[in-house]
Amino acid sequence: MNILKNVLVPAAFLVAASSSYAATVDLGELNNGLNTYVDSVVVGSFSNTYTFSLADLSSANFSLTNSPLSNSGVSVFNISNLNYQLYDASNNWLAGAVAGGEFSFASLAAGNYYLTVSGVANGAVGGLYSGSIAVAAVPEPSSVAMLMIGFAALGAVARRRKTKL
Repeated sequence: MNILKNVLVPAAFLVAASSSYAATVDLGELNNGLNTYVDSVVVGSFSNTYTFSLADLSSANFSLTNSPLSNSGVSVFNISNLNYQLYDASNNWLAGAVAGGEFSFASLAAGNYYLTVSGVANGAVGGLYSGSIAVAAVPEPSSVAMLMIGFAALGAVARRRKTKL
């Protein structure tokens, strides 16, 4: 019985450590500016989902970085095949990239989205990654029209002053 415990318990821990891992994190409504997320994962395959929403039409830039760490030649944190995909609320694929890669959108409609991050954590204690979503509001056409009218008025005033002199 003692041999059974000495063999089965470590085997159970090995199976648990190498199994798939999945988590869902709600980032809430993203604000203009840089929105970041960081996660550590256990050894083995993983697929994490980050849900978020945008209140207005926005431009967005997405990036993801693996954060490897080694000590005396031993890989403590590392992830291979790290990639991420962006989907809208209707499960339509919008874009994807590998770690270190970025993708951007000039205009994402207001609504709900989710980002999946997956890979294989193969460091001694797992893996560590960080990502960011930079959001900027896209001006409405009426605001752009008002800006153009203002520039035209300034140009007319400058031209009128120049002709008087």
